Amino acid sequence: MAFFIVSIALGILILVLLMFTVYMYVKLVIAVRTNTEVPNWMYKIGQGFKSKININYEDFTEPATLWDTNFFILCFILANIFFYFVMYYQTQNSKKAFYICVGLQAVVVLIAMLFYFIVKLILFFVSHILGIYRPLYSPTNAVMAGIFVTALVYTLWMLRVGLPERPLDIQIDNSTVVIGETKASSLLADGFTFYGKDADSEIVNKRNSQLHYGELVELLRDGKSYGFMSITPTFKNSDKLENCTITYYEIPGDSEVLSQVKFNDTDLSSLSIQDFENSDLADIFSLKPYNYNQYKRSPLYTLKLQTVGYSLWKSYSIEADFFENNSVHHYGVRAQHTIWE
Repeated sequence: MAFFIVSIALGILILVLLMFTVYMYVKLVIAVRTNTEVPNWMYKIGQGFKSKININYEDFTEPATLWDTNFFILCFILANIFFYFVMYYQTQNSKKAFYICVGLQAVVVLIAMLFYFIVKLILFFVSHILGIYRPLYSPTNAVMAGIFVTALVYTLWMLRVGLPERPLDIQIDNSTVVIGETKASSLLADGFTFYGKDADSEIVNKRNSQLHYGELVELLRDGKSYGFMSITPTFKNSDKLENCTITYYEIPGDSEVLSQVKFNDTDLSSLSIQDFENSDLADIFSLKPYNYNQYKRSPLYTLKLQTVGYSLWKSYSIEADFFENNSVHHYGVRAQHTIWE
C-alpha cells in the first residue's frame, strides 16, 4: 500500500509542476499583451536554469520573448514526432513506439532544447552579420525550465508505474469475470458457489505472498467444479466474501468444463502446447498490450502485461502449465497490485 501512496503522490507532484509551468506561460502572455514585465521571480527562475556554459539571459519582456517561448514549444512538439518515428523504425511496432515516446519525455525535451539552441545559434550568427541584436530571454528560459523539470519527474514516474493495461477477461459458462475487478458477489448472483464458503464468510488476506492474495477457493455450480479462484479483500486485511475481488483464476487441464472456459474469448480446450511453442502468447489470446514480456520454456508458458511494476496500475499475467507428456496441467490468469500485498 505504501508504494501505491508514493506513486499517487508523485502523480500529484507532476500535475502541480505542469500547472505551474502553464501558469508561467500565461503570465508571459499577459505581460506581452499588456506591455508589462513578468513577475520578478520568473526572471530569477530563468537566470537560475543555466548550464555550466556562461550564457547571458536578458531580464525583460517583449513580444520576441513570447515568440521564442512558442518556438521552443513547437520544438518540443516536433521532437515528440521525431522521437516517435525513430522508435517506430527501431521496433516496427506503433504501440510500443508510442509507449516508449510517452515514457521518455525527459529525452524528448532534451532533443527539443538541442534543436532550439542550434536554431538560436544560427540566428545569432546571422543577426551578428546583419548588425541585429537577438538576446536570449530569462522568461523564456523559465518556461523551458518548467517543461524540463516536469518532463524529468514525469519520466522517473513513468519508469516506476508505466501505462495501464487493459484488464484480462475470462468467460466461465457465459459469465464474464474481469480479473482484479470483478467481485465475488457477481459470481454468486450467477449461481456459482465457493466450496465451504457463503456470502458472509470472512476472507483474510495474510499479505505473505506477491503472487497469492486472500484465499484460494474452489468454484462450483450444479455440482461441477469450475476451477479455483483467489478471493481477496480489496482495501482491507479481511472482509466478507461477497465484497472480495477475484485476483486469480485457475482451471486444471483435465477439467470436465474446460470447453466452457475462455480467456479473452479464446477457447482453452482448442489449445495445445504447439500453439504456445510456435506463436506469440499475445496473439494466441488476441491481445495488443503496450508493454509485455513472455516466458516460453516448456512446460511453463507465461505472458505478463505491465512489466514496469504494479504500484499504481495492476499487472496481469496468463500462464499455461503442461506435464512432461505435453498434456495441460492448468491454465491461470492473475492480477497483481501493491494494495493486496
